[in-house]
Amino acid sequence: MKKLEGSFIFLFLVLVAVGIAFEMLFRWELLVLFAIGICFLFTSRKEGIPKKKARTRLFIAAVFILISVLLTATFKIGLVVAGIFAVYYYISRKRAPQLLMVKTKETAENNNPRNTFIRNQWFGNQRVLDVVYEWDDINIQTGIGDTIIDLGNTVLPTGESVVLIRSFSGKIRLLVPFDLGICLEHSAIFGHLQYDKESTIVQNDTIKIYSDNYEKAPRKVKIITSVVLGDLEVIRL
Repeated sequence: MKKLEGSFIFLFLVLVAVGIAFEMLFRWELLVLFAIGICFLFTSRKEGIPKKKARTRLFIAAVFILISVLLTATFKIGLVVAGIFAVYYYISRKRAPQLLMVKTKETAENNNPRNTFIRNQWFGNQRVLDVVYEWDDINIQTGIGDTIIDLGNTVLPTGESVVLIRSFSGKIRLLVPFDLGICLEHSAIFGHLQYDKESTIVQNDTIKIYSDNYEKAPRKVKIITSVVLGDLEVIRL
């Protein structure tokens, strides 16, 4: 399923790019704008040109090329199709959220590289259920849809560990053992934060919360989350 989605997205992007290229060939005004942009792009890379002038020409080139692409009907149709696919994908992901159940073991006393147990995925569900890894800080990016991260089976090292999550849209749910000290830093353009049975509306703001046992807990976790549109829920196990 993941390979099928990836192949579909790649094919879609190729078709849009080919469609834009063919449309420019038959619309001289778009071809002229694109050619002017390319000329400014090449002149900005000439040797001996001042950096300020090179940046100006590069900016002009980007404007002309971008305008020539935005004015094509293919781009507009592709944008509508992408929007429909994003809405469909969001609805389907709401029914089957991304699940990351992290099982870890004590860190080995050697210098061997650690296994990477979470990969960034913008499309498709990712499940880590049966494999046991050494703990390493989590740093992931997700696209559209819900994400569940279960830290109930982790063996955290003494001190502070880090969980960093960036998401575009959807709900992030974190399951954290009760004995861990938590430092939570959450930012969102719009959404809700639910922590310790209290719900807070977040509107273009950053909220920082410490658990009551943060200072005394031998094992701590710093959770940094950032979403554009979405909610965060932290559940103590």
